[in-house]
Amino acid sequence: MSEIFLPSITHVLPMTAIRRQRILPVPGAIMVRVNEKVQAADVVAEAEIEPKHYYLDIARGLGLSPKAAARHIVPQKGDRVEAGQLIAGPVGITRRSVRAPAEGHIADIRQGRVLLEARGELLQLRAGFPGVVIGSDGSQVVTVETTGALIQAAWGNGLQDYGVMRMVGESPASRLQTDHLDVNLRGAVLVAGICDHSAPLHQATELSVRGVILGSMAAELIPVARKLPYPVLLIEGFGEQPLNSLAYHLLINNVGREVAVDAGSPWPQPGYRPEVVIPLPANRQVALPEDVIALKPGRRVRILKPPYQGEVGLVRELLTAAISYPNGVRARSAAVEIEGVGTTNVPLANLEILQ
Repeated sequence: MSEIFLPSITHVLPMTAIRRQRILPVPGAIMVRVNEKVQAADVVAEAEIEPKHYYLDIARGLGLSPKAAARHIVPQKGDRVEAGQLIAGPVGITRRSVRAPAEGHIADIRQGRVLLEARGELLQLRAGFPGVVIGSDGSQVVTVETTGALIQAAWGNGLQDYGVMRMVGESPASRLQTDHLDVNLRGAVLVAGICDHSAPLHQATELSVRGVILGSMAAELIPVARKLPYPVLLIEGFGEQPLNSLAYHLLINNVGREVAVDAGSPWPQPGYRPEVVIPLPANRQVALPEDVIALKPGRRVRILKPPYQGEVGLVRELLTAAISYPNGVRARSAAVEIEGVGTTNVPLANLEILQ
């Protein structure tokens, strides 16, 4: 029996079912119902995270002993208080008092001291793309589904947004440059091949863009990208790799449509990939993408290592004997036909399937 090879898979699909879970890091409130239609910006779940604690020294604040100060504390343990609400006092001629520095509740009172637990940051999860809620656990997880095009990427800066897609440049290798950016792109999701300078990323901020989709970016721009207010997504990775032909044609064929740019999350789930989702109506029932695909002749693949890194081709043959390469490595390989190059042998370890 011939050996079966199961390479990694990157989905670049013009039409598929897309099902995504929106998961709170802690239990909270689910804001939608199953079978409810949602828009990209709709809040589907929310929760308070990372509450702050204030240790209020009432005795020092009032200028009293801990025992005397305890008699002037107004709220009880467990009470909710508003910011500025009186906690203790007033006492003395100067009417000394202690007030709550923030909204919260009294977590503890002990020896003339009050522990105030303030409300934490309100985390809101949005649907991310227009779709239908197909499931929920009632407290932490919401599942949203849609149909459309899907392009999985290599890296993102951890943000998400949704907007109309516009191309910047005329080829998969076009560079994102400041002289390409004008007010006509305000509020759009921009697509370009390569970014090797921070200036266009900052100019995009001034245009209030909803996202930037790139083939690749210089690695030294990572700190810049992480501070930007909009999502930055790299389909190929770092360096100077143009958009692969499959992703480029899928993007350019949908220019003018609204797209969801999901460039990551502070709480990524196992198997998560940054991605572009282009919601599209389906005139027939479509299935979810396959997660396991065997490598065989006819499969479309992307090459992961030089000298043809980033090129897309078709597998013509799985070679039975190991091939020797100029660097001295012997490896099981496939014959891959690359457009404009011809057929070349590539180690199986250097291939991923593009579905």
